[in-house]
Amino acid sequence: MRARSLSFAEARAAVLAAVTPLPPETVPIAAARGRALRRAILAAHDLPPFANSSMDGFAVRSADLDGASAAAPRRLPVVAVIPAGRVALRPLAAGEAMRIMTGAAIPEGADAVVPFEDVERSDPAAAGEQVLIPRPVRAGESLRAAGADLRAGAVALAEGRELSVHDLALLAALGEPRVPVGPRPRAVVFSTGDELLEVDEPLRPGAIRDSNLLLLTQMLEECGAVVARAERLPDDAARVGARVREALAEADVVLTIGGVSAGDFDPVKDSLAGLGAIELWRVAMKPGRPQAFGAPGGRLFFGLPGNPASVACVFEALVRPALRKLQGHAALDRPRIPVRATEAIHSRAGRTDFIRATIERRGDAWWALACGEQISGHLTPQSRAHVLAVVPEEMARVEAGAALEAIVLRWPDAG
Repeated sequence: MRARSLSFAEARAAVLAAVTPLPPETVPIAAARGRALRRAILAAHDLPPFANSSMDGFAVRSADLDGASAAAPRRLPVVAVIPAGRVALRPLAAGEAMRIMTGAAIPEGADAVVPFEDVERSDPAAAGEQVLIPRPVRAGESLRAAGADLRAGAVALAEGRELSVHDLALLAALGEPRVPVGPRPRAVVFSTGDELLEVDEPLRPGAIRDSNLLLLTQMLEECGAVVARAERLPDDAARVGARVREALAEADVVLTIGGVSAGDFDPVKDSLAGLGAIELWRVAMKPGRPQAFGAPGGRLFFGLPGNPASVACVFEALVRPALRKLQGHAALDRPRIPVRATEAIHSRAGRTDFIRATIERRGDAWWALACGEQISGHLTPQSRAHVLAVVPEEMARVEAGAALEAIVLRWPDAG
């Protein structure tokens, strides 16, 4: 099977064109954190649903306090007490006050609240409680109007939004106990290679511990997928092909690690002919040039290179956006920020490079510095990196101080 050559932009477009979002499922809001909302939520009522006090104090008519001062305070009888969760039994009449607690509904007739600390009070337990108010108030003072937060009928949350804990609190306040969200895609991962050891195995000549299987399963779960199976396979094309075929019958996305290059022992490459609708790719990106991709029967297949940096980079640049589209997210990528190159970066025209870099703030700009040698087999740069600085295909060299865009993997530690 001959490999197809693509630019990075062509590869990304082909991947996303093959993705159809999975049908939504309805879940309790307590299970919806991080999920993609699949229907816009309109506010069924105002928030807050009624005018309420923002302070413990006295509900009053502002007109009753016109001209009030320390020298000439207004004395008002306190005719009722309104705790939160209760409503006044009658409207507030002119020349009266009602003691009110934070969050309690403003009684009809009142248009302001004077905080306790601004007044002189008689004994609240004594008969005929009165309050002395030494200043005027404006209408609306210390109260929260109905709908001040959100009006009935307004869009509370847009379709495709990734639901945060704060979004869930908003849904609870609006009386939305269940919401439609994108399902978690089922993923199966195969790590190939006779040289791979378990994490707890001692090293032996020619063998290395398999870090990629852990890396990819964790990245999948972080992106919202459910890893149904993660398995290590030998360099046996027949066995790899059989296992991939089985996985494509049960999973939404199947990923293999390694075995897609031009070597003599590349089991994924050698097994693709019998799988159908999957191509070998040579993508003009670094790291991550050798790949395989297809969507047989609508199931996604990604054949990733075997080097750790390539696994991580191809996942961030191509797999992650596909998984988020599969779930129905509106935003497919991590946040991106403008950065400046601390040092010159050598690239090649016609290729998109992803540079593992740290960032630091200098004045009003972020400056990116490559994390050591950009060797695809090295793990430490990925562990250190804050961003992937993107060198576009039209740039053969990035001069120190040049502007780039960077994909944010994590923010620098504070302090």
